[in-house]
Parts: sequence; C-alpha cells; structure tokens
Amino acid sequence: MGEPVIPMAIVGVVTLVVGMKMNINPQKFNESIFGKETHESALGETNAMRMAVGGGLLAISTILLTSLIFIEDETVMATILLSTAIGLTVFLSTVVGAKFRGYTESVPKLPMIVLPILIILCLVGSSDSKMW
Repeated sequence: MGEPVIPMAIVGVVTLVVGMKMNINPQKFNESIFGKETHESALGETNAMRMAVGGGLLAISTILLTSLIFIEDETVMATILLSTAIGLTVFLSTVVGAKFRGYTESVPKLPMIVLPILIILCLVGSSDSKMW
C-alpha cells in the first residue's frame, strides 16, 4: 500500500473523533462552535441536528477506516478519497451557505479550518495514484 493510505487514515480518524464528540455531548459541541447557549425551547432540536451531522461524519469515518482494512488497490482507495473530497466540499458549502442565507450570524470557525484541511488531504491522497 502506498500514498492514499496515510491521508485516508488521517481523514478517517479526524471524522471519527469529531463525529463522536458531536454525538456524545451535542449541547457542549454547539456551545463550543457558536459560543452561546441555545434557547431552552430549541435545545432538543439543535442537539438532534448536531447528532445527525455527527452521524454523517461517523458514516464517512466508517467508510474510510473499513476501506483501509478491506481494500488493497491504491486506485480504488484514491477514488474513495476523491469522492470523500467532493462530499466534504458539499458539506463545507452548506456550512457557508447557512450564513449567506441568513440562518446564522457568522460562519463557525471550526468547520472553516478543519474541512478545507481534510479536503486537501483527500485530494493529495487521491492525486498520487494512477487515477489522475
């Protein structure tokens, strides 16, 4: 196994950790991102939404980490990484889009830092193969 393995492992572990944090304590995760408490009447809904987003990240980590175990073909791994980069780009655009549509006051810093790094890692891992 060659170059796609390391980026796939890094992105898989990061999405696993972030997804777990979102699901273990969604209220604390919301407060760490937005810096304020959610109104009591909306607390259940925001926690449920944060858990759903965390579940999506856990799904990505499951795909990547199980691919590390079961797939040996670097071209297939690179294709999975490219697909992950595209999916994370769509995810990032929805985070940014919430600000431009007026749903949030600002774009949260954590996803604006972490998601581009993960996207770049996926693209670098996919570019070293014969797929390009």
